[in-house]
Amino acid sequence: MDVKSEKVFYEKEVNEALATVDAECILWGEDLYDMQVVLYPKKIALIPGYEEIKNDLVNAALVYFDFSREQYIKSSIVRFDWERNIIYIAEKNFNAIWRYLRRSVDLGIRIQKENGAELPIEAAEDVVDLFLLQKKGNEAVIRGGQLKHVAREIPEEEKLAQGRKQSLLDQRKYKYFYAADGDVFHDKDCESIKEIAPESFMASDHMPEGLKPCKKCKRRMFLREACSPYVKQIPYVDQLLSRGGIMDLHLERFVYEEGLKFKVDHADELTVKGREDTWIVKGFDKNYLSLWHNNYVKTAPRERYITQGFHNQKMNGKKLYSLLEYVCGYTFDKHLAAEDRAEQARLDEIKAEEERVKRESSFIYRIKAFWKRLLMLIFPE
Repeated sequence: MDVKSEKVFYEKEVNEALATVDAECILWGEDLYDMQVVLYPKKIALIPGYEEIKNDLVNAALVYFDFSREQYIKSSIVRFDWERNIIYIAEKNFNAIWRYLRRSVDLGIRIQKENGAELPIEAAEDVVDLFLLQKKGNEAVIRGGQLKHVAREIPEEEKLAQGRKQSLLDQRKYKYFYAADGDVFHDKDCESIKEIAPESFMASDHMPEGLKPCKKCKRRMFLREACSPYVKQIPYVDQLLSRGGIMDLHLERFVYEEGLKFKVDHADELTVKGREDTWIVKGFDKNYLSLWHNNYVKTAPRERYITQGFHNQKMNGKKLYSLLEYVCGYTFDKHLAAEDRAEQARLDEIKAEEERVKRESSFIYRIKAFWKRLLMLIFPE
């Protein structure tokens, strides 16, 4: 059977139809037998190795035909790699194109075989590369002329490993996640978690020794520790800390070395739980911060109990970092020691004043005695 080329029949019409199309070249379906069609998800700039190929890519008009319509010539602009003979088509556009294009590709394969050529492919689908669309949970396939994603059959061993990974992620006590053979640990919400193979996935309730925190998620990791167990507070706490200029290295020290906990109970107010007491930083809405300390009542010289309410610590206008440093350094014993020093200073001042008065009184007494003796000598009885 003599197979007729679409290019022979329609080349003139196609050239006229695409005369105003912004494309470097025209690609015919029947020529794709020695090309590769690569499908990509989302944006082409995100595919692996894009930087190496981007300068070789041009816009090309890919031609196909819908002979059920009067205007049967159809085309789509695709990206074409001249050097490697690769056509890149976005996943979302493929089905609409392939519905018609596959007929032209099959035609090209038949023409080549009729002319005695030996081809490594048998059907139009063989020119399509689905590698970039493959996912762990499902497989990209072309069935019935359409691209589909079907659930991939998972071996029992892999199911168990995935179940174990999810179980570790679901347990609240674990805050740090990493690969057994890796050198970085992550927060549970980090995108990199998805890349860790289930069989090597590890979790810990404390920072793993010898590993470093992920640069992308370490702030959220620190905030999770600082807000635990109220993890829904993370975005609100982060907003106030960021407005206050608290950097990652500051936050890490405040949380892990000083043991501070943060919470937002009211808008523009940051509640801070220190080693012993509770504090509130107010004034974020006015960019003029003040520090408030929980009230307490002394029950003995060195004992107390916490009561309701807060009092101003009289540190108005200071930076958030300075206020948190003050909180870190505060203990009731230190406060009592400061009171003791103040009381001792007061007593020392009183004593000094008494001694001064005593000295002055003694001096005046001696002066009076001197004049008395002198007068007795001058005016004896």
